[in-house]
Amino acid sequence: MDTNREQIKLFLRRCDELMQSKYIIADTKIGELLQSIAMSDLLYAFFRDATAHFDYAGAKRKYMNFAPYGDAQKKLLFPEDPVERLAFVFCLFMEFDNKTMDLGWFLQEYFYEDGSFYESFYAFCNQVVKPFRNAVKVMFDEPPRGRPSRASAPQEERIEFTPQCIEEEKKLVYSSALSPADKVDAMLLLNALAGAVSVQLRCALLSGYDRFARTCGRNNVYIAAMRSELARLKENL
Repeated sequence: MDTNREQIKLFLRRCDELMQSKYIIADTKIGELLQSIAMSDLLYAFFRDATAHFDYAGAKRKYMNFAPYGDAQKKLLFPEDPVERLAFVFCLFMEFDNKTMDLGWFLQEYFYEDGSFYESFYAFCNQVVKPFRNAVKVMFDEPPRGRPSRASAPQEERIEFTPQCIEEEKKLVYSSALSPADKVDAMLLLNALAGAVSVQLRCALLSGYDRFARTCGRNNVYIAAMRSELARLKENL
């Protein structure tokens, strides 16, 4: 049995059960969904790393206090970065499960539908749970068999290494055909690289990601920029 595959299937099933449940048992279903993440080595490692340096308090101030002009009801927004979006929703679920945020209050605050909890919960499932489920499914589905693509982005152009290169590579990894385990490894390296301060650590992480990319057959302008930056840093060590 492919344990990783079965664990991902369990997570997807828990998401479906939450969306098909009634509001009155939603708290229980959210707890079961989070438990399926804790039981999956891949999902646990991914969300642990995704939330390690995620400013959830800042994200709540930014995405949970928006009210369209002339509308008293607040609107829930989401981070543009796909990994941060997953981290944000995961943290919301944790708050519901820990009872630090009341789900009923949240539904009425952001998904008010004529006072009906049924309609509010339905809107919440469509706008929060379903995209969360589908994003994880896309990220952790097994890749098609065969040689991995060597071109994730146009090869003709050349760009300078900037922090944005790391963010763009994360997005490409997220939507790539890499295996779930490789995606977790890539995210671990890229997130560590984004927060690295010392030259020695940056060199080590760039070198590690270079080796990872070569092993997986990945090659694009962002990786090329990382390799150029690695060469430049090595010259000054």
